Amino acid sequence: MKIGIYGGAFDPFHNGHLSMIRGAIASKKVDRVIVIPTGMPCFKPSRKVTLSPYRYYMVKAALKDEPKCEVCDIEQVFGKPSYTVDTLKNLREQKVVSDKDELFLMCGSDILFEYESWYHPDEILEYATLLCALRPGIDEGQARNQAAHLEEVFGKKVKFFKIDGIEVASSKIRRDGDFGDVCDVVKEFIEDHDLYSEDSPLMNVSDDMYKTLMQHCFTLFHEMSGKRLLHSMNVCVVSTRYAMRFGADPDKCALAGLLHDCAKELPEKQQIELSAKIIHGYIPGKQILHSPAGAVYAKEHYGVEDQEVLDAIQFHTIGREVMTITDKIVYLADKIEPSRHFDDLSEIRRLAETDLDGALIECYCAIRESFAEKGQEIHEDTKKSLKYLLEHRGK
Repeated sequence: MKIGIYGGAFDPFHNGHLSMIRGAIASKKVDRVIVIPTGMPCFKPSRKVTLSPYRYYMVKAALKDEPKCEVCDIEQVFGKPSYTVDTLKNLREQKVVSDKDELFLMCGSDILFEYESWYHPDEILEYATLLCALRPGIDEGQARNQAAHLEEVFGKKVKFFKIDGIEVASSKIRRDGDFGDVCDVVKEFIEDHDLYSEDSPLMNVSDDMYKTLMQHCFTLFHEMSGKRLLHSMNVCVVSTRYAMRFGADPDKCALAGLLHDCAKELPEKQQIELSAKIIHGYIPGKQILHSPAGAVYAKEHYGVEDQEVLDAIQFHTIGREVMTITDKIVYLADKIEPSRHFDDLSEIRRLAETDLDGALIECYCAIRESFAEKGQEIHEDTKKSLKYLLEHRGK
């Protein structure tokens, strides 16, 4: 089978990318296309690229119903810069493609003029044939002359296919905030997760913490469902935003936000064993068990030593009588991150613009009302936390 390999940052995935995929299949130069969102880019500053799970799940959503096309997560396992030659090698080694499949590396014709500067360009061509898209407006003669030069240098054939010209660039979409050139599914994804916000909260964490967050994202990708990971990343971003807004430590809030649910999808038995290391005499209820378990798991599995971060993870479900600012921020971010669509969030979100304690009180009251409608009461620790906040309001 002839398989097109189409990699890129896809930040965001737009109609030009879709045109490439459809054009390659329509040309019959390939039978199907494997799309590979970049894990950790080699040649772009990491902070300039959206965290990889966001981009992977965005592309997956966009291409869900696209025929003869699949999205591959092979670069989500690297945790290191993603070179094309390594990805092609891993596709073979991990049996994503068979030894009988013929691979074609899809790219725009502009790549021909920089290809010789790529990492191990000769070895890349041992794994795949270059398949270049010709868009209307591109000087086809120049492209073919450059292809002939590469064929002479590397002794490998370069092939072409034509596509409908769509003048669009991801960088311009991000800069202008104009999403007219992305499909509806991508628009919805961007809105649901508040991607490309003007304040770019994660730009405020330290370089070391940003690297830590990236590495944890690669680990979490394999330890939890996509929905849970996207939620956790949203909590990370919102926690960082609130840290900057209310004078907390952005590194602590970002890390606690990302890892707050790190134990939630572990087997219940394992959660009980983990929580027993810090909760003695009783087993927390199933709905909150993952919180103390998560604090222990974050320390043992993710190497977190900062007690303030571990406490924020432990108390993100029910709170505690005297909450630290990190506790408050992570608790609140968990409840109102952008993909949460409960009916009573608008007032909490409004208060969170200027009044952290006010937003937390409103959140507690909303939860108490929701429980009351079911004939239930909120946890005793939540009651204590609410009482403390009300008594010390404005002091």
